[in-house]
Amino acid sequence: MTETETRAILDAYYAALKSGDEARLREMVTEDITVEYHDSLGVLPWGGTWRGFEAFRTFLGRVGEHLVIDQVEPLQTLVSGEQVVVLLRGHWTAQSTGRKMEAVVANLFTMREGRVAGYQVFPDSAAFAMALDKIALR
Repeated sequence: MTETETRAILDAYYAALKSGDEARLREMVTEDITVEYHDSLGVLPWGGTWRGFEAFRTFLGRVGEHLVIDQVEPLQTLVSGEQVVVLLRGHWTAQSTGRKMEAVVANLFTMREGRVAGYQVFPDSAAFAMALDKIALR
């Protein structure tokens, strides 16, 4: 898979996420996809490891229950074979508090046969937790 093909797949993946097109998402990811959302504080309702497409759907639902994705802007994409790192700046609104937040997040993708097989997220856990009122500034 070329770098151009990989970038096109990820663009389609992000578009399917944004639109909520489950049929398209199913085409974009492997049936055994593994999502690892690294939550250093252990307080985010969608943190942890999710294995398989049904768990992936549950993960996305959990995120959607708590956050509105206002804007996501890719800052840098690094492709090395089947591994892709996307550094992005996102703007979200917490559904429970209405608080707006901004953070830079790193996504690590593992590609297999033209589909997303692994998706790791390295977020600013504290910023998300504060927006959700899970922790407070002192």
